Amino acid sequence: MNTRSHLTIRSSGHFSPQKMSAGAQVLEIKMKNIEKSSGWGNDVLYQMCRDAPRHNDIDKIAGKIWLIGRAYSASIERKAGKKMIKGKDFYKDIVAPAIKNSDIDQWIDSVKDISRVTRENIHPVLFAHKKLTDLFLKISTVEKRSLASKYLHFHQPKAFFIFDSIANKKIRKLTRCIKQRFDVPKQYDYEYSAFVYRCLYYRDNIFENKIRKNTSPRTLDRFLIGY
Repeated sequence: MNTRSHLTIRSSGHFSPQKMSAGAQVLEIKMKNIEKSSGWGNDVLYQMCRDAPRHNDIDKIAGKIWLIGRAYSASIERKAGKKMIKGKDFYKDIVAPAIKNSDIDQWIDSVKDISRVTRENIHPVLFAHKKLTDLFLKISTVEKRSLASKYLHFHQPKAFFIFDSIANKKIRKLTRCIKQRFDVPKQYDYEYSAFVYRCLYYRDNIFENKIRKNTSPRTLDRFLIGY
């Protein structure tokens, strides 16, 4: 059975990390300005997940999914429709129990040793994202790949790139002129998988060459969405 799908990206040339072009200098200035901007709100979300990393307390689960979803315009109740039952607290009565009864801690633990996501260690990352996306679909009847990526990112920030329509549009634009053939696995969420493979290629072959240092998923995310 063919479990892979080919993603083709066209390339316009090679970049040298020893020589900074005018475009690279502009990028370096932009990244410095982004890094100077306040990240306190994100720090609060990271700290929240560090303080309560497990999913065995209904109130803490409800708080985490509510705050991350609302902060990133990806709330799980959006378009949930018939899943919103009158007289019930959607987060504490429906969402949190479903998450508590899942294997989410195992999914998150499976990537805890990843310090830098690569094509070699990507499968547990895509697996965890797929499982959480499927769980959110069961809870809300709507695909929530963006929320899944954001929720997982704040629990394991070194392993997960944040997916949303803005970041996806930007990375597709940045890699449009590059020719590179990827074997994107079919067994996971294809849209997120293709996004991650584009991010990895852009990070390894262009972005880090320009800013001349290794970067985290958060750094690339801030560059893609502009804040």
